[in-house]
Amino acid sequence: MNRRIFIQNTALASTALGILPLSCAKAAPDTEYLILGGGISGLFLANLLEKAGKDYMLLEGSNRLGGRMFTRTDINRDVGGRGIGDKYDNLLPLINEVGAEMIDITDFMNSPTAVYMNGELKHPWPEGEIKPYLQQFMALGKSNYLSGLDQWYQTENLDEPYAAFLKKKGLSDKEIELADISLNYNDIYKTSAINAHHSRAFGKYNGSKRALNFKGGTINFISKVVDTLKKPVLTNKMVTQIDDSGNNVTVNCGDGSSYRAKKVVCTLPFTTLRDVKLDVDVNDNQAKAIKELSYTNITQIHLAHTEKYWEADGIPLDMWTDTPIERIMNMSSSPTEKQIACWVNGKGTAFFDNMTENQIADYTIKKINEIRPASKGKLEYLGIQNWGKYEYNKGAYVEFAPGQAEWFLDMIKPAGNVYFAGEHTAHENRGMEAAAESANRVYKELIS
Repeated sequence: MNRRIFIQNTALASTALGILPLSCAKAAPDTEYLILGGGISGLFLANLLEKAGKDYMLLEGSNRLGGRMFTRTDINRDVGGRGIGDKYDNLLPLINEVGAEMIDITDFMNSPTAVYMNGELKHPWPEGEIKPYLQQFMALGKSNYLSGLDQWYQTENLDEPYAAFLKKKGLSDKEIELADISLNYNDIYKTSAINAHHSRAFGKYNGSKRALNFKGGTINFISKVVDTLKKPVLTNKMVTQIDDSGNNVTVNCGDGSSYRAKKVVCTLPFTTLRDVKLDVDVNDNQAKAIKELSYTNITQIHLAHTEKYWEADGIPLDMWTDTPIERIMNMSSSPTEKQIACWVNGKGTAFFDNMTENQIADYTIKKINEIRPASKGKLEYLGIQNWGKYEYNKGAYVEFAPGQAEWFLDMIKPAGNVYFAGEHTAHENRGMEAAAESANRVYKELIS
């Protein structure tokens, strides 16, 4: 049963009060298709509509395009999605079409990793002992694969808390606690094991054997895609209200502007959509998903090095730790360059949330110096990317809690004249390939 819902937070409610009451929206629409969100799914869809000669507009809330494909030019680092598999059949045709140059990073992406635990740095790890960050993969390997890429939302028996699954596979409470550090979820006790099963199936059935990055960063690819678009692509258009009158859809923005379209495609993560006032006929599971779906908190702390301290102490740069900085890794796409970042997942991000940047920089460098004395005086702080607090996404990617996968088929259905795209709405794939898959699906829904 469909029902009309209104979702808004206090801050946006006050903004909405300054907007004149909506008319019945009988005037001619500004465009046939209005795309909300300038991430890869929105841009991908705009490219498809462009090639088909369709009338469209795209609104992006931030001052840039690309969404979670984000090259921070201030620190010269990619801080969002960038890995492309060589079998990404949705995304690769567009990459080739726009002529974005790629770098194959497969042969040097799996660097040795040292372990720092209980105040002791170990490398090499004692022979015969399983490294703590591999425990969950060992447990997952004892489980049967899903039978296909689209089985994750159809396999109820695997939809349980991930911690409970790991417990059944023989991990102790302490091992589960340690596994939580390196798992890219908010809370291993609250997220569904179905997310991990889907990731594993994606690795098997997608078929990619090589990993690629964009030469010069994802910004080069995004810029080339934008260059293919001739219709209006507007930034700084934070959506505050969506009203589907039945004839047209009216979208209001925080700057007071208003746009009408015959159909709207919303690619916004549900974490931000729930802050929008919606007057849209959604079904019950859509309403629950918009209000409740979680997106993974990830905080990256980026550092530069003045000397190669890992050569001085003979220990790999990459480390897994049981400290608040969690993992240290090389983010570079070059075999000869190192770009250092601390990668903190889920509830661990809260440790840094109330710190100033100076405090984060001071703590992080001191902690690495403590673990690796050879790094003293050789590290410089560049910046932080906190995806959980980034207002345009409020998380890095969707994760389903137990019981939520059963909402999936309902939550991606069109709601009147409003359609839904984005990585959270893909049947099969994950990440950027999922975003492109969803755009292909919605394009077919629009023109059918």
